[in-house]
Amino acid sequence: MKTRVKHSSAFEDKGKDLLDFARTYLSNAFPNPDREGCPPDASLQSLAFNPKESHPAVTEHLAACSPCFRRYAELLAQLKSRRHAEEGLPWRRISAWSTAHPALAGTALACALFIAIGFGLLLRRIRQPNTPPIDTNQRPSPTEPVPSTVAYSPFSLDLSALSHERGSEPSTTDVQGRATVPRSPLDLTLTLPLASPEGPYDLKLTSGGRTFWSKSAQARLQEGKTLMQIEADFRQIPTGNYDLEVQTSTGIRLVQPVSIQAALPKSGAHNP
Repeated sequence: MKTRVKHSSAFEDKGKDLLDFARTYLSNAFPNPDREGCPPDASLQSLAFNPKESHPAVTEHLAACSPCFRRYAELLAQLKSRRHAEEGLPWRRISAWSTAHPALAGTALACALFIAIGFGLLLRRIRQPNTPPIDTNQRPSPTEPVPSTVAYSPFSLDLSALSHERGSEPSTTDVQGRATVPRSPLDLTLTLPLASPEGPYDLKLTSGGRTFWSKSAQARLQEGKTLMQIEADFRQIPTGNYDLEVQTSTGIRLVQPVSIQAALPKSGAHNP
């Protein structure tokens, strides 16, 4: 009899050590302070109170997240207290047995938890071998519109015959030299007059004192010519006559009369 009591006590001590190790390890080995990928509390409650209806991924998550494991342990304690109140005497007997044999009860709980986690992992691999773990905290991102591709057609204007003007003086350019420009997206190349400085220029399309389009571009010297290349989308510009003004920060201004018309044949250039 003494030998049996001794062996029982040793087994209970080992069971208590196993329980303490399991709780300590799962409660602290996987910190997750930002709670990344954690399921909502309702999912943990479902696992504690209705394990058959719980998603396998929640069980898998418990094995790698200490905050969720601690919360799950709290829910199990709440379940135990609730059943104690509902079942009365039969539960008191079980509770009394658990109190009398805490190591055995703890060992059984730890074993059941490990079995549940292992079963959840196995079930998940069988049912969803290629499905990534659920992340219930993430909201589905709205579908972003795919931007349409705009094709810019090459087009050139030779402004080398224009004379520099100062400030906002009225243009004296002969309207007979009006250039026809297609009402479409253009990869526009401007050839500036000889000795025009390199650097930034401001461009705008005006009519009757109103600006319909504006943009900035950089002029560079290439093979003895001062050239400026810019993408200009004139699709929203009404057809009609305008002035294309090209001006530097020092006040030097070029004015080229243009006529915005429907898309032209793809000649690629126009010399006013």
